[in-house]
Amino acid sequence: MTDLGSEDSEWYCCAVEINVGADVRIEGFHLSVTPGTPELYVDQQEVTGVEGGSVIVNCYYSDTRNRKWWCRIGGSVYCVWGNSGTIDGTSVTLQQTTDATRRNILTVTMSGLKMDNTGWYRCELGDLIMPVHITVRRQTTTQSTTTMTTEPVQTDNTVQGPEGGKVKDNMRWGRTFFYLPKIGNAVLFLLCTIIAVVKFRAN
Repeated sequence: MTDLGSEDSEWYCCAVEINVGADVRIEGFHLSVTPGTPELYVDQQEVTGVEGGSVIVNCYYSDTRNRKWWCRIGGSVYCVWGNSGTIDGTSVTLQQTTDATRRNILTVTMSGLKMDNTGWYRCELGDLIMPVHITVRRQTTTQSTTTMTTEPVQTDNTVQGPEGGKVKDNMRWGRTFFYLPKIGNAVLFLLCTIIAVVKFRAN
């Protein structure tokens, strides 16, 4: 029920037919819609967690006198109050704090989630109830999207260019052309020296 107004304050009932034409179960409740800040509300009514992880639900309330409960709604109602407890084998901790705007917060943390924890829960403060649905999904293994590039050992001093072609290493050829004339001059000088020595001996 969304976009509630004060005119929606009324008694309602849920009717469920268990066996066709035989067993009908009816449960009634009174919905009170009041203007302004609710006496009990949550920031999210649908929360999703992963198996083995945890979820956090913040319940905001105004009346500090009543005991605060966190309960699972189902065939059998399991509740936690005080500081900690368990529901269906899952750890539940309750922490009461006040934020900067002086709102009272009951922070509910469910840890070590299991698939069986999927279902409806409620924050309860006296006669006030705020339902929250928790969905537990399986932990999935996702591959990293980071591409690791392995560069092969290059024996020809080339680098891989675009389109798979090879681009000559400019630095290598620059050094080659720098030293080539010097090497040529050294070889020429050596040859001239050898020829001069041979002629000298011949004379």
